[in-house]
Amino acid sequence: MKKKDRSLEVADLKAVGHFEDELVLFIDSEDPNIPTSLCVQANFNTAQFDTVQPMSVYLALRTYHRIHDADTRISYRQRIQEEMSPDVIKDMLRDFTQKLRLRPGTPAFSGDSIPGWQPGG
Repeated sequence: MKKKDRSLEVADLKAVGHFEDELVLFIDSEDPNIPTSLCVQANFNTAQFDTVQPMSVYLALRTYHRIHDADTRISYRQRIQEEMSPDVIKDMLRDFTQKLRLRPGTPAFSGDSIPGWQPGG
């Protein structure tokens, strides 16, 4: 079964950027990690997720540090399950899945709009 035919799970998320240790950006692990990638920000201070939207929106708000280390990515993913309520996680995953399915083939944002962000981070 193709991933597009099923719902996203926490295990499908990839941490790609963080601001301190409390604001972490996650994308679909199969996404190329570019500013047009759909992304959600986890706020571990409030135990909430922000709206799922293109990564460029978040990158325009603050300077995130890219995450390169696989262990750090896994640690942030585990924090979701440890620190967020199941209902909050479920709502975010449903929103993320719906937006992935509705995303048009043509990116809405230019990949050149965020200086300093590189694919693969």
